[in-house]
Amino acid sequence: MDAAIEAQAVSLTKELIAIPSENPTGDEFAMADRMEAFFRDIGLEVMRERVAERRENVTAEITGTGSGPALVFLNHMDTVPAGEGWSRDPFHPTEEEGKIWGRGSCDMKGGIAAGLAAMENLKLRIDGGAKARGTVRCCMVVDEESGVMTGTEAAIAHGHINAEDIVISCEPTELALVTAQKGAMWFELVFHGKSAHAAAPHMGADAIHAASRAVVALQEAVAKLPYEDPLLGRCTMVTSIIEGGHKTNVVSERCAMQIDSRFVPPLRTGDIQQIIHEKAAEACERVNGVEFSLRATIADRPPVTADTGGAGARLIFETLKEILGAEPEPAGVSYYSDAGMAAAQTGSRNCFLLGPGNIEQAHTPDEFIEIDSLKKAARVYGRLLEKFALDENSP
Repeated sequence: MDAAIEAQAVSLTKELIAIPSENPTGDEFAMADRMEAFFRDIGLEVMRERVAERRENVTAEITGTGSGPALVFLNHMDTVPAGEGWSRDPFHPTEEEGKIWGRGSCDMKGGIAAGLAAMENLKLRIDGGAKARGTVRCCMVVDEESGVMTGTEAAIAHGHINAEDIVISCEPTELALVTAQKGAMWFELVFHGKSAHAAAPHMGADAIHAASRAVVALQEAVAKLPYEDPLLGRCTMVTSIIEGGHKTNVVSERCAMQIDSRFVPPLRTGDIQQIIHEKAAEACERVNGVEFSLRATIADRPPVTADTGGAGARLIFETLKEILGAEPEPAGVSYYSDAGMAAAQTGSRNCFLLGPGNIEQAHTPDEFIEIDSLKKAARVYGRLLEKFALDENSP
């Protein structure tokens, strides 16, 4: 298995990099076409489901005879835009220095390719007489990089991801098994004041003044939170965008802030929203005449933690030890993923991240994935699918 599955993972990674699927603009249609062709070529039926214009999820599965949960690869087809600063063509994959370079190589077309190679290996085993006991499903989704994750929401709505399923997103984790993800919420906080001539500020209500107080107060409030998770660390809050005012000599009547909050258990989204609400209200009390409005700009994304003692985690840990040799340890990340969204919306505690590459390469110019990591991932996925899906007495 090893040589063939490794070679296929490398070949597919290069092929997928050469298919632009930047988000924005949000067009994964060519990637969806390639996914459909791949699954049909290995003899699987394919479901394509429209999420938006030229944005379609692609799902295929190898159906087992058992009635238990499925093992689901949940992977996003989009990448961030190539951007500037590249020393090579981001959509012309280059193999040098033991690495494959190109946009999406690390996040996450390398992981997709390794998973597809494992899926093909499993299908070949079954075609050769092995008996499929467990069901393995690939959900290739759109729109992860926007942060909204409409593709995963649609896959859940269509019944492709269920609470009892074992879900793996092949995000770059250097093949550490990520079992915990921080909550990740975005909010828009808008202060509404009254314009006046800057020579007579007492005639107005300064929205920027109130906003500046809120920024400082929020940083201080989050720093004082007593919660610290052994895998996830502490909470953070970043005011990432501020827009206010329109002329140098006019008191600002409006100031809008975009806030990114990353938080750990036991906090929930409502707790974070309450902190922002309280500090905004205090800021308005200090600046007469200013009011505020607050809204979440994305769907609820609370912290999620997988059951590290459950059957899914045990199977993955066993496979990692078998293939890589070392005793694996659970890990946590501060970013959110399709697997996190699946856990949040289904209530599952069997959603994990496990993939080749280093997250520090994601979204960067001259993005790359190390070929050794890619090959190891293909072997891990290949063995994992065999252990999960095949009857013990299969040839």
